[in-house]
Amino acid sequence: MTDLPADLPADTTADTTTDQLVPLPAEADVAICGAGPIGAATAYFLARPGLRVVVINHDPEDDPANLATYRYSGGSIRWTWPDPVKREMTTETEKFIRGAAPLADLAMLQNTYHLLHTGELIPALNVSATRLVGLLRDQATELGVQFVDDTAVTGVRPEGLGHVVETSRGSIRAGRVLAAMGAANASVFPESSATPEKRQLFVLDLPVPPEREQMPHTIVPVGDGFGYVFLKLIDDRLRVVVGQEDIVEDDDTSGPVDHWTTILDRGLAATLPWLRDARVDDILWGVDTAQKTLVVDEPAPGLLIANCGSAIRSAAWLGRTLAERLGS
Repeated sequence: MTDLPADLPADTTADTTTDQLVPLPAEADVAICGAGPIGAATAYFLARPGLRVVVINHDPEDDPANLATYRYSGGSIRWTWPDPVKREMTTETEKFIRGAAPLADLAMLQNTYHLLHTGELIPALNVSATRLVGLLRDQATELGVQFVDDTAVTGVRPEGLGHVVETSRGSIRAGRVLAAMGAANASVFPESSATPEKRQLFVLDLPVPPEREQMPHTIVPVGDGFGYVFLKLIDDRLRVVVGQEDIVEDDDTSGPVDHWTTILDRGLAATLPWLRDARVDDILWGVDTAQKTLVVDEPAPGLLIANCGSAIRSAAWLGRTLAERLGS
């Protein structure tokens, strides 16, 4: 029988996992819930001397549905949208990324969108979303922002002139709070207007020879929807991945669904026959926010709930915009 420390009851075992975690501070001027593209970018733009900013993040590896879906995004950024709002959001982010670090450090590819139905080639960048978020975190940390990982936010309640953020490791008082947890916003904040949407990518067994390394991000109309085929850096290896919207209905958020053959049969293989014999090596999936432009709910003064799907494409604009609101 293992001897237990004298100060522990005999029916428990010591849990030392929290000993390795960054302590949760008691107070902050601004608490940001979530360290994905929106949370990390807002922390970066908000950081300045004298302002205490704490970012609380929970990204459980054992729960794919709650994994940050920016890990699975293509990170393909185009900045020539006809819509002026999308154009402003993505143009600012494209310029920020080009000046943030050497392109190789962000695993960035000069790329294009190829719209097969029009033949149009649209300039784009394909950036590693995880590396960009990591860069934002590193720079925000250097500027004094504190990141507290492996800590789940369970609720926020008003107190005095500020708020108390309840977490799995205790509570923290903050004057202002930003909820930026993607689709998880809705599970913590009933006031959130976020609409959850499942995202799924098929990783194919196709090789990527040198002549295909500049393959454009190809958009293929199929029935009432479309498929998209692009390259993604996975474990430091370029892979061909395929996603779809409205070719197959898939609202099952309990796990991945292998409807690859159905997508091929409904028209993708007819347009891109080189995909016909490809096997699926892996399925990347998660739950994101359906809205593609910024939607901010403010159920109480100083509490912002920010929702924007595919946020990596407009991370810099989102971060600056929200930092201005929180810092005013």
